[in-house]
Amino acid sequence: MASNPGSDAALGTQISMHLGSPRVKKLSLTEQEVFYMNCRAAYLTIFKSSLENIISKDQLYLGKFFKVEYFALFVEKTCFLHQPPPCLIMCICLLCLPDFCELYMTTSEQCLKTTLERLEADRKLRRQQFGSHMEGSPERDQSPAPKQSPRIIRKDDQETFANKGDTSHSLLSTTRKFKTSVSFTITMSANSNQDSKLTEPNLKDWQCAQSKGCFFLEEDGEVISHQYKMHIPQRSVLYLTIKPLNLSQIEGKCSPWLSVDTALYILKENEDQAEPQLMCFTELQNREVFGWTGELGPGIYWLIPSTTGCRLRKEIKPVTEEAQLVYRDETGELFLTSEFRSTLSEIFEVIDLDGNGLISLEEYNFFELRTSGEKCDEDAWAVCRENFDTKKNELTKQGFMDLHLMEANDREGDPLDLWVTLHSMGYNKALQLTEACPFIINIYAEKCKPKIKAVHMEACSGQLERAICKSVLDRSDAKVMDGYENIIVHTCNYDTWITSIIENKSDDKVIIHINNELSKNCVNNRGLNIFAVEVAPRSTMVCQHVMPLNEQQEWIYYCVYSLIS
Repeated sequence: MASNPGSDAALGTQISMHLGSPRVKKLSLTEQEVFYMNCRAAYLTIFKSSLENIISKDQLYLGKFFKVEYFALFVEKTCFLHQPPPCLIMCICLLCLPDFCELYMTTSEQCLKTTLERLEADRKLRRQQFGSHMEGSPERDQSPAPKQSPRIIRKDDQETFANKGDTSHSLLSTTRKFKTSVSFTITMSANSNQDSKLTEPNLKDWQCAQSKGCFFLEEDGEVISHQYKMHIPQRSVLYLTIKPLNLSQIEGKCSPWLSVDTALYILKENEDQAEPQLMCFTELQNREVFGWTGELGPGIYWLIPSTTGCRLRKEIKPVTEEAQLVYRDETGELFLTSEFRSTLSEIFEVIDLDGNGLISLEEYNFFELRTSGEKCDEDAWAVCRENFDTKKNELTKQGFMDLHLMEANDREGDPLDLWVTLHSMGYNKALQLTEACPFIINIYAEKCKPKIKAVHMEACSGQLERAICKSVLDRSDAKVMDGYENIIVHTCNYDTWITSIIENKSDDKVIIHINNELSKNCVNNRGLNIFAVEVAPRSTMVCQHVMPLNEQQEWIYYCVYSLIS
């Protein structure tokens, strides 16, 4: 769509006033975090200790480091002020400028070198002791995006994951003493889910409700997804499914994330119970579809999507070439490239949760929360409706394209904000969706009309973790640690994946060392063969999910759980 740069800039300013320029805010927040880290690094270089160990007021000053009697720089002030504090200006005035500059440069280099060495050592130690589940790849995309996300296991990554953990093995073996251990061995044949394959009932005359959603992997390894409420007006047999959403527009070609495992946990709200009650989950599989068939009574149910994290992982190989998002013609007019328009079309399909070909305010707000952390208010939405193509007060695909063209014009062609959006939605620099997995939920009811509505987009933890633990406890193979009857390891085989949880009934926290080195053709959600987990007193936690690297081959799960003294 052709546009006038001047008018677009004015319109962009108007909409930005309503939206509060959230994407810009996220970038400045990231810069502040980096600035704080550098200041804290300088302090750690001097005192060789954590800020938690400060015991006197004198330790909050860096005077000893600069060895200048006039200079006493308060570290807390430094961390939150981007401008030179008055004491620094006074110091520069009192010192010979060349001497000060030389001292400053020497100090900066020493801080950088020493801190990087210490932070790298700390990172390796945390990785060896507690796994890489919460840690990103060191070769991270150097992009303006505030969020990064997952990836799918591919053949060229299998060897990398299979060999991880070797380094930590020697360290943990020599520095840790184990009180007791238990082990599990499960041998799974290729395509082992054939005996419990999902079978679709005769759905003729059944009524259906449908919604789309998406898994996103946060920088800290946490999975974010839409969460739903389902209303069943009367008792009925239901057939529920969840599967990755194929966005490929090429016939015969499937989206690469179709291999990502998905699940749906169904919990019922009860007025007399604080926590929703787990009713069932979609454990049966037919190719990429996971489903459940059974009878449910009338009421409101939570639908919590889940993925193990075994195949939805952060991208390992960095992308060096950056796709072009916008261009100008010979008249200087700005346009979106065909590649970027195709990507926006995919994003539109993902955020159009009800699949009606239009974006409502509620659907758009899920998109805004993901990309900017803020919602679009009614005033801003009214401006959008007035200036972009809409139908029934909802944004069309063309209107969605024009909105992003306006954003590019507002930045005079600078694609910075556009890249923030793309990275937040899981796209890399080559416009490949590598760190997110869209999915679609279908609900069929034999005797009534079911309803489904997306209500949140939150981390897949808390309520979901409790549901997973409950499902494992109901049918697991449990083993008690010898001599420690209050520490129990539960392992459950779901044919297509294995989940283990650790139950700590004692009044003290425990640390459990996990060794998967003898497993064959396996990948776990931690990304390491050897790691450790801390289990709080009187609690139960998910330890790991394990899946085959290659479903066409036999896989052997062999894991040793050891209590660290």
